[in-house]
Amino acid sequence: MKKNKAHNKKAPVESFEMTDTPKNTKAAMKRLLGLLLQQKRALAVIILSTLASMGLYTITPLILGRAIDQLIKAIKAQGYGGGFTALAEILGFPLVLLTAAYMLSSCFSFIQEYTMAGVGERLVLSLRKKMSEKITRLPLRYYDSHQTGELLSRTTNDLDRVAEVLKTGTLQFINSVFNITISIIVMLTQNSLLTVLILAALSVSVLATKWISGKNFEIAAENQAVLGELNGKIEEFYTGNLIIKSFNQQEEVTKTVREISQRQYAANKKAQFILYAIYPAIRFLTQLGFVMTAIVGGIFVVKGSMTIGTIQAFLQYVNQISDPITQSSYFLNSLQAALASAERVFEFLDEEEEVPDTTSPAHISSPKGAVDFQHVRFGYHQDAILMQDVSFTVRPNEMVAIVGPTGAGKTTLINLLMRFYELNGGRILIDGTDIKELPKSELRKMVGMVLQDTWLFNGTIAENIAYGKMDATREEIVQAALAARCDHFIRTLEYGYDTVISSEDGSISQGQMQLLTIARAMLANPALMVLDEATSSVDTRTEVEVQKAMAQIMKGKTSFVIAHRLSTIKSADIILVMKNGTIIEKGTHDELLSGNTFYADLYNSQFANRAVVS
Repeated sequence: MKKNKAHNKKAPVESFEMTDTPKNTKAAMKRLLGLLLQQKRALAVIILSTLASMGLYTITPLILGRAIDQLIKAIKAQGYGGGFTALAEILGFPLVLLTAAYMLSSCFSFIQEYTMAGVGERLVLSLRKKMSEKITRLPLRYYDSHQTGELLSRTTNDLDRVAEVLKTGTLQFINSVFNITISIIVMLTQNSLLTVLILAALSVSVLATKWISGKNFEIAAENQAVLGELNGKIEEFYTGNLIIKSFNQQEEVTKTVREISQRQYAANKKAQFILYAIYPAIRFLTQLGFVMTAIVGGIFVVKGSMTIGTIQAFLQYVNQISDPITQSSYFLNSLQAALASAERVFEFLDEEEEVPDTTSPAHISSPKGAVDFQHVRFGYHQDAILMQDVSFTVRPNEMVAIVGPTGAGKTTLINLLMRFYELNGGRILIDGTDIKELPKSELRKMVGMVLQDTWLFNGTIAENIAYGKMDATREEIVQAALAARCDHFIRTLEYGYDTVISSEDGSISQGQMQLLTIARAMLANPALMVLDEATSSVDTRTEVEVQKAMAQIMKGKTSFVIAHRLSTIKSADIILVMKNGTIIEKGTHDELLSGNTFYADLYNSQFANRAVVS
């Protein structure tokens, strides 16, 4: 979304920095859990499925251990001559149990993963809906003080990161916690001393993983920062390609991209090394527990305090819990980043919204277009008031021209009329009704705007023209295009009114875009029309034609014209001359020109400049 041009003393745009550390971990976690708990039934299914799946998976080493012990016992008692039948009698039932445990564990795991995917998607979908609704309720002040990139990052990257952790990372973490807990409990029931020794050995792996994952986190953040810088430069150079070539800066651009690319290569290489090369070292450390189990277990077997089957079960448990321990350490880092993203999403959702419509709104069924500013006071900040006391009255069907130097507050005046900003004092009336008493949608439906900064949405030409009247017929769209003098160029396009365009693709010129926005305002047929240098992007001949069309279409409407070329507003019923946010002069063109006025100085200086240029 593009911001409307306003006074140059707007709220400063805040710089934003996407950090991966939440400001308040506890608060972010509590709020995220609160959203998750809205799906209590699904969470209960996940927990029960996890308990069942991990419980069945954890008892399989014990089943296999008992089978091995029975086999060894049979061999000792009968020798090796039992044959296949004896072997089947010994191992048949344990194998059936093993198969059933694995199959049931897989079924419960499927239920768990399927349910968790739904929980994650529903939560993210609800957040996306809330953010989409929030965007429409934010005041213009928010867009004045925040970069577009920040908003995009919060609505896309941050939500994607939260979704990824919820749908995959959280599931792995839950499995890991249950797996580790149940395995340790079972191991303690078999041999507490060996269990403590194994956990002590695995703690070395945990500490190493924590240290390495912290380094990986830092390096990954550095890599992302350099990658963001590279993407920003590439976008800038791509957009400004014409300027780069015009000033012969191709070599400098290439040098800049090469330098940033080299830094990104080095950062990414380091990140990839930490991610892939260090992991085997962690695996090596986790095997210490496996080796210790084998050695100590062998000693216990020799002493007769443990069976070979139990040792085999312990060896399996070491393998079962070593990977989850490592995964849990990595998950905690990714969770931290996800909480930081969730925190930024929550901050956006908590932003101050537009003042809501009154509970008992007034309505203007047939607006006539009378406008009355009464002692209006306004500032973008309380301590920097721009307009101290602005008052003027416009009768229905009058044309009001607003002139003044850059930053005088011309567009701000219109933004106040549209109630994009709230007043600090005074009031604005339309047909005798305070605009605060009108629903915003009804107020803005009464006003049509053609801005100097054109904006077209991705869609057909017909859809763009009908944006202010979505139910318009094709005939009405064509009539508006004819009135705005853009029907001819539309028909020269391959698909005519069904040609897909946007403000970014460059398929039509800036002047043609301006004509389409004029057609859009004409089709909406509002009671009040606002033209902010509406013909600034068209040539002189087209400007004359458009002004004739506008004069015809604005019959019976009150119009506000913000103009820099004073020759175009000679016929205005009222000219408001603004300076530093205040109306310093008002009157007709002849009245203002006849005296020693600021308007006369502006008007004469424009013609003097033209004479010098010619």
